[in-house]
Amino acid sequence: MFGKKKEEMMVYVIMGFLEAGKTNLICDLIVDDMFDDKVKTLILACEEGEMEYEQETLARVNAAVEYIQDEESFCGSVIQKFLKKHRPDRIIIEYNGMWPSVHIPELYDELEEICFDREVIFQTIDVVNDETFAMYMKNMPSMMVDQFRIAEMIIINRCTVEKTNKNAIRGSIKAVNPRAQIVYESAQDEFYEMKDQMPFDVNAEIIEISEDDFGLWYIDMIDHPDTYQGKTLKVSGMIQKPPGLPKGFAVFGRMAMTCCADDVQYMGFLCKADDWSAYRNQQYVTVTARLEYKYMKEYGEEGPVFYAESIAPADKPKDELVYFN
Repeated sequence: MFGKKKEEMMVYVIMGFLEAGKTNLICDLIVDDMFDDKVKTLILACEEGEMEYEQETLARVNAAVEYIQDEESFCGSVIQKFLKKHRPDRIIIEYNGMWPSVHIPELYDELEEICFDREVIFQTIDVVNDETFAMYMKNMPSMMVDQFRIAEMIIINRCTVEKTNKNAIRGSIKAVNPRAQIVYESAQDEFYEMKDQMPFDVNAEIIEISEDDFGLWYIDMIDHPDTYQGKTLKVSGMIQKPPGLPKGFAVFGRMAMTCCADDVQYMGFLCKADDWSAYRNQQYVTVTARLEYKYMKEYGEEGPVFYAESIAPADKPKDELVYFN
């Protein structure tokens, strides 16, 4: 019948490195009450971790597991054979953390063709072990960021009051994927009572942001607009004067390294002043300004806008690059 809505094929992609907890998460998902155990679930495991899927549990929840041993086999033609074999209503992919995430959108396109009579809906989840977070960010930042960029939800597990640095984690993730939802998991009840502590006073009459705290403040400002709406701040940064901006506007921000030396970009937002003519393009200035969140055509959505009350020349920061952790 014309206009009949397609049935949905939910595809959950669980990313993360070995021992991050991917298999454990999938085992929790398939027995969760939110999952309808009357439908068939196909688990595509792209690596074998320490934890195995128990056949008794799989049979009870109407699930099956197939293993994809190498990167070349992670493709539509191979997966189509598994779909014909099991006729699943839902797919969970335990993705190999050492494979680039580019294969995930490619598979989405292939599944849309294979499952032409269904609407394919992807949800990407990245699982991170907090015990190894700092080590991986130091030694394999590009691989961590590759997963952050594509994940809709990032689960940080094995968190503790003593060691977990929520500001560093949030900064590393939000710098590359501001829309990602971050979920923390801990065996300690008191961990969930911890509040994010900023190194500046968000309740001060004028909130002063040091050059070292710019990245942390930038992420918090984007993440928690209600905290800064209507507040006055004093902060130093670089102005840029691209053509086409409304009269009186410039872009205020800093050069930021979101991953590695090859991944440097200018991150800024609109700043309104009476007159920018005294300042050259790419000059550093200290701005005291009121922060408002409003819709701007240049953003295409609501975003932060500085309304400068005073501007003064500023020296270059000791390190011109901003870090988010």
